[in-house]
Amino acid sequence: MFVLITLAITGVLFVMQDRSSAPASPAITGVESQALVTAAAANFGPVDQLLQVDYAQDGTYVGAVLPEGSGVILARATGTSYCLETNLDGTFAHENGPGGSPAPGRC
Repeated sequence: MFVLITLAITGVLFVMQDRSSAPASPAITGVESQALVTAAAANFGPVDQLLQVDYAQDGTYVGAVLPEGSGVILARATGTSYCLETNLDGTFAHENGPGGSPAPGRC
């Protein structure tokens, strides 16, 4: 009987541990999401600065040209706002600007 109880407790602990460290666990997906946002911010930062310079000169984001090789595309632009996208190894991130923060997904 004691061995059966011990095995049951061990099984429950194993399942609980597996759920917290599985690839789809909230802790893992949270870390992955934060890594995506951090990498996107590194791509978007210099482009945001260039867009602000263009806006100061032209008064619009429409027609802004992004530097080649930046890994960022201008998915949408209006007179007063824009949306940037970047592809990080098959996972998209976007940023609505000006003043937005990177977020997972497309514009």
